[in-house]
Amino acid sequence: MSKQRTVAVLTEIKETSEQTSFRSIHRFCEELAQYGKERGLFFYVTSPSLYLQRTGYQWIDGEWAKRDVPPADVVYNRLHSRQSEHSPLFAELLIRLAEEGGAMFNRRFLHKWEVYRLFERHEYLHPHLPKTALWSSEDVLESFLGAFPSVFLKPIHGSQGRGIFCLERSDGGIRLRHSTSASAAIYSSTDTLASALRRRTKLPMIVQQGLELRTLDGRPVDFRLLCHRVRNNHWRVTSAVARVAPPDQFVANLARGGELMAINAVLRKWHTASDAFHQKQLLKEIAIEAATVLAFEAEGLYGEFGIDLAIDVHGQPWIIEVNTKPSKQTETTAASQTVRPSAKAIIDYCLTLIEEKE
Repeated sequence: MSKQRTVAVLTEIKETSEQTSFRSIHRFCEELAQYGKERGLFFYVTSPSLYLQRTGYQWIDGEWAKRDVPPADVVYNRLHSRQSEHSPLFAELLIRLAEEGGAMFNRRFLHKWEVYRLFERHEYLHPHLPKTALWSSEDVLESFLGAFPSVFLKPIHGSQGRGIFCLERSDGGIRLRHSTSASAAIYSSTDTLASALRRRTKLPMIVQQGLELRTLDGRPVDFRLLCHRVRNNHWRVTSAVARVAPPDQFVANLARGGELMAINAVLRKWHTASDAFHQKQLLKEIAIEAATVLAFEAEGLYGEFGIDLAIDVHGQPWIIEVNTKPSKQTETTAASQTVRPSAKAIIDYCLTLIEEKE
């Protein structure tokens, strides 16, 4: 009798006597379990400590039941904490998984500077990369502020739009805004600005060229394209949405109050139907190229990326950043669907990995 194919999701689990929660991906895990069952998989959700105890949660009759589980053929890493990925428990899990012949994808977070350097190796992506440097000295800041009307300062390990500064040249000096504050400050020189930033930031950070983006009612817009790996190392776009920044904000992340909109609706406000179609196709092509490059260049196995793009006032698309643990809040399930396309894509990729090994 052949062994049943087994897939596990690794994430943080909140356990109480009343309930078990997989936090922001709880509903997504139900969809993975439902579609995994349809595809004949033994599917469960676990954490690093539970996996080492051979324990996990299985979806049975509409409820998550804690039980003994077999080793996984494939583990989909959805840990949300970089600290967890550097813990002794996680290192022990990787050793166990390797000994048992299992595979893990999206093994670790990729940080912003690392992603930029990997993209930089591919000349055809250069037209879509904002100029970026590691913030190593005041000279770097001065150089960027001399070259561009606005500049962003971002923590390389940041997420959800947290800890980002926007620096803009003005008649009175340099205007500084923060992504989590409505207030702004003016600094008379780069030296005083850099000194203030040093007190408010934790290194390392990147300095990035500011872009004059297309807006809706004066609010910046970006696009999240969710990409999944399929057979033969090809990638496809599974979902695409637009995110509109709140009034007087410069980031469009949902965690910072951004508004989710259909990508077609946004593009049609700017373009004819034909041009909107071609612009969307171009965004998809750039996202797939970006995912393909990262999967080829980055160490480890990756099966999912959230690629954030934006379009400037001249119609030029730009790669803003990449998320290796993309939010599941940007993707909704249509009324006729019980399982969203990205859940199906994850299970299908797990099956591909298992079949390639068999």
